Amino acid sequence: MANSRRSIHNTLLLYGILPVLAIAVIFFGWLTAICTLNYFEERDALIERYNDQVSDNFLSLGDFDLLDPVSREQYDRLRRQFIQDLLILVSLLFVACVLPFLVTRYIQHLILENFDLLRARLDSGAVENSSLMPRSFEFRELAAIAETLRETTRERIETEQRWKQAETKLVAANKSLTRRADELRDGRKVALSMMEDAELARGELEQMNLRLQEVLEQAKQSAKEAEIANKAKSEFLATISHEIRTTLNGVIGFIDILNETELNKEQLECVFNAKASGQALLELINDVLDFSKIESGHLLLEERRFNIVRMLRELSARFYSEAATRAIHLEVSISEDVPSLVVGDEVRIRQVVTNLLSNAIKFTQKGEVRLILKVDQAVEAGKLCELEFEIRDTGIGMTKEQLKKLFIPFSQGDSSTTRRYGGTGLGLAISKRLAEAMDGRIWATSREGEGSSFYMSLKVTAEAGPESSDQVLPELIQMMPASKAPTSKKGKAVLKDGLIAVAEDNKANQRVLMMMLKRLGYSAQFFENGSLLIDHLRAHPCKLVFMDLQMPVMDGIEAAEKIRQGDAGDEMKDVKIVALTANVLAKDRERCLNAGMDEYMGKPIKRDLLDDTVRRLVGEHSSPESNPNATRCR
Repeated sequence: MANSRRSIHNTLLLYGILPVLAIAVIFFGWLTAICTLNYFEERDALIERYNDQVSDNFLSLGDFDLLDPVSREQYDRLRRQFIQDLLILVSLLFVACVLPFLVTRYIQHLILENFDLLRARLDSGAVENSSLMPRSFEFRELAAIAETLRETTRERIETEQRWKQAETKLVAANKSLTRRADELRDGRKVALSMMEDAELARGELEQMNLRLQEVLEQAKQSAKEAEIANKAKSEFLATISHEIRTTLNGVIGFIDILNETELNKEQLECVFNAKASGQALLELINDVLDFSKIESGHLLLEERRFNIVRMLRELSARFYSEAATRAIHLEVSISEDVPSLVVGDEVRIRQVVTNLLSNAIKFTQKGEVRLILKVDQAVEAGKLCELEFEIRDTGIGMTKEQLKKLFIPFSQGDSSTTRRYGGTGLGLAISKRLAEAMDGRIWATSREGEGSSFYMSLKVTAEAGPESSDQVLPELIQMMPASKAPTSKKGKAVLKDGLIAVAEDNKANQRVLMMMLKRLGYSAQFFENGSLLIDHLRAHPCKLVFMDLQMPVMDGIEAAEKIRQGDAGDEMKDVKIVALTANVLAKDRERCLNAGMDEYMGKPIKRDLLDDTVRRLVGEHSSPESNPNATRCR
């Protein structure tokens, strides 16, 4: 408070007393100068009149005793008047200096007294008491603050009292019900008393239900507010995902196109590193979006029939090159009784196993990494079976403390792990949530310096299917360099110029898609929004339309609906429409479906997927299984 007193005193002195003193000194100095000037002018005039009368005697400034009695009397009266005026001015100056100081001291006293009162009320909990009642604030602003504090404190006390009363009543009612239940159980009362007690208990239970209903209403209101906040978060994620993926589509697309040009060894290395960085950034974005969807409860599982043996073979083949580069022995072991065909969410299972396998290779400097798949019991077609995945490595291992926080979001073993190996710490947290969402579980064992083992247990439905070479694998498969399988010669879809139309507002993405289509042997016309596309289609029908979702003037959803309604002509009502967008949330797929689109392709665009999509929709109609990465909207 001492600092506050000095601050108030200095402020009043600086902005109150000093300006007034300065004005007073200037004003009375001006009056003194005027009086002095008048005095000297009148004195000189008196001397001049006397000299005119006595021409032979000229007085100097100090010869006032030579004046005649009349003139001397006038001079003495003039001097006395001058001295009297000076005394009056000095007195007024003193009053002008002292009065502001006294007024300022009084104002300072009032302000500090009000602050002392406000502090006293804050110290007492802002509650009026007998010692503070006679005192009141001189300033309305401080009084309003004190009143607000008093009301807030009073409401808080009343709320606490209501909660305590409700708690007391609830405890009392619970004790009463328990006592009556004990009496009924012991059989110490007759049937009529039991019925009466039961009726009373029912009435009290109804009251408790009413209270519980009130609590549920409050919970519903809180849930509604949380839903609004979650919706805002989802919209933000969708927007930021679209913007980032739109940019990444241009970056990765141009890198892919550049990789197919004539480059020297150093340029190829730069292109390879740039593409790897872009893919790493894309995986990071996918991890953040997956974690956000899981946290908000919007994760959707899509169960379908797939070959799990083939999936694991393809998945592990992706990591063979990296493992071979690091001199790591990569092996896959699948039990013979594991069913090849199962029903489950292939995408999510692949995502979890990929993350676990990637971590095993990343944290292993030498030795081996093994992927083992077993089944808990004999499998019957159409019945549930429990699969157990084990990813075992001989890497750096973990301590018990590190194991405890292994599946915590944004957490890694320690800060040195983050610096050395990188990563956000989301992969294992997402894997755990995905496994739990698929009615499974995931856990790990490890010893520091001796390696780690990650386990995932999932329940899937076994399916009967034809025996194939993919189903029969040895007990232990050592991954060897995969030779390039002979590819079938597929002809290009026969499309003349202008029979592909693209609505895309981003110039970079237009250029990427144009170059990709050109290298695949197709050509297309590009438009910056859906309105321009529809105007073009009225006069120039086409067979295939690529439609971005977010565009100015008219977005892709509205444009697709108008095409299906016939705004582009009856001939174009059934044209194939492919959603080409950076939006990757589940609700975006539903929007495409409701708008009547045929295919959904996410950015960044892959050339092989683009080629397969064009061929399937308007050229050679390959089976849907040939393109597992495409998401069908119909």
